[in-house]
Amino acid sequence: MFDYLTSDHDKAAVHLSNDPHEVNGMQAGFQLPRGIWHGMFAFYAIFFMGIAAATGRDAATVFMLVVSLLYMLMFFGMAGILNAQKGTEHASPLDRSDGVLQTWTGPMDRHTVAAQILTVPAGFAFLGVTFFVIRATAGF
Repeated sequence: MFDYLTSDHDKAAVHLSNDPHEVNGMQAGFQLPRGIWHGMFAFYAIFFMGIAAATGRDAATVFMLVVSLLYMLMFFGMAGILNAQKGTEHASPLDRSDGVLQTWTGPMDRHTVAAQILTVPAGFAFLGVTFFVIRATAGF
């Protein structure tokens, strides 16, 4: 709207900066690529499907699985609600081929961030599949 008030250098800085003290309405945000969020959700979905298929034989177990599933949906739902409420944000630096995420322990590339964030959900997915395979091969 007021493009004539800022130079081209200022415009580039607005879109690339991740300064949390900006006052122009842009937010730093989660700074995680959408694929990492989708991967995390998929791993937890695999976990719950495997556990449900392996153990969901009585009402008490199904009740516990539903409560746990609701907690998972609350986690992802709240992240989505907060993301929608805060307004526009910078693109993730990890979306660029050479982008790194600045963390308090130092810069991290896309693969390192994905490995660090998805290790626990991948372990849960493996656990769910393992329980399902054990249940299926045990014959009961």
